[in-house]
Amino acid sequence: MKKIYLIAMVIALAAGLATYFFANELKTSKIVTGVNEATVLIALEDIDENTILTADMFQAVKLPQTAVSFGTVGEVNDVIGYMSTDRILRGEQLMAAKLVPVGSDKAKGRLSYELADGMYAYTVEISIQNSLGYFIKEGDKINIYDSRVPSAKPVLENIPVLKIGDYTANAQQAAGVEITSYAVMTMGLTSEQISKFLSIEGSYRVSLVPYVEAYDLVDDINSAGVPEEQKPEPQTNYGMGEITTAPPEPQQ
Repeated sequence: MKKIYLIAMVIALAAGLATYFFANELKTSKIVTGVNEATVLIALEDIDENTILTADMFQAVKLPQTAVSFGTVGEVNDVIGYMSTDRILRGEQLMAAKLVPVGSDKAKGRLSYELADGMYAYTVEISIQNSLGYFIKEGDKINIYDSRVPSAKPVLENIPVLKIGDYTANAQQAAGVEITSYAVMTMGLTSEQISKFLSIEGSYRVSLVPYVEAYDLVDDINSAGVPEEQKPEPQTNYGMGEITTAPPEPQQ
């Protein structure tokens, strides 16, 4: 009987040692190998909407690619100079969709993000005459005159047109539907310019500034050496061994 107990003790001891060595092997061995990793920024604190981001708000960590959300930011220096468009929670992976450069027009249709410091959006009702037959478009610049004063000098010069039409029209335009008529126009004005415009709002007239003049491109064009007889289209390679100015005719 004593021999049976002794044998049982030896077996139990052997099993314990085997379990110990197996567990130790698990600790020191890499069970999963060949996992691709990606760097992602993790918020170290709760960040409110419209916060200017700094590098110390985030930590760069490496995670398996399968655990990294699509569209995340991986470089901490890439957030400097950006602002949050939505609340970012502590521990959240930083999504590029929640960032916008200060002074950018890329933030969810929020016009306030487009305005430079000291500039204000000012919307006016506009007629077909003052819209130049609806030829004034977003991004153009205009001169504004007082029609009561017979003078060629504008009251306001080079005023940027931020938007034409209302919010719905602009949302449709973003989806590919061009705005061809509108009843309102939104300009970018300083406080002083708003005061001047208020004095003539009931009798203002508008002229469209040529793009070259509005954006001061005359010197750039001259230095670029644009030929007098510039071709209407650059020659284009359509991938069939020929360079042409038009798509090749389909072969019969």
